[in-house]
Amino acid sequence: MAAILALWRRADFVPAKSLLLAVMVAAVALVAGLAQTSVGHSLLQGAGLYDQPASYTSLAFANPQSLPTQFSRSATSVHVSFTISNASTNSRTYQWSIVFDRAGRTYRLAAGTARVPAEGHVTVSRTVRASCSSGQARMTIGLAAPAESIHFLAACSP
Repeated sequence: MAAILALWRRADFVPAKSLLLAVMVAAVALVAGLAQTSVGHSLLQGAGLYDQPASYTSLAFANPQSLPTQFSRSATSVHVSFTISNASTNSRTYQWSIVFDRAGRTYRLAAGTARVPAEGHVTVSRTVRASCSSGQARMTIGLAAPAESIHFLAACSP
């Protein structure tokens, strides 16, 4: 190493400095390119320098402002629209359901599956019928796996 540094300092050794610099740049470019491959990821992960990106699912109402604030005594159509987002590197199929809770009783109003691409999202829209005559009612949208849910409450008209 000391010999390389001594050569580096000599003014008449400019071509060797350029060659050494070019070799160093090429080595850095090669390592950076290798790090972008799956083999490189494995090597970096083994060295503790790389983690797999976090993956998660999110569930949200697509139009929360359109959700009803009140249910009537007679069965009324309710439009429910929700978005499933898949923040992972693989596509996933989700099982979903819409459940209505009123007066201590639970009613399954709709269910289905949605295939969501990797790093993508899908909006599911359904029209269901619901009614209640007193107190409050809750409508819940749930996913089976991962177990996630969202809900809204609405007053029941007497």
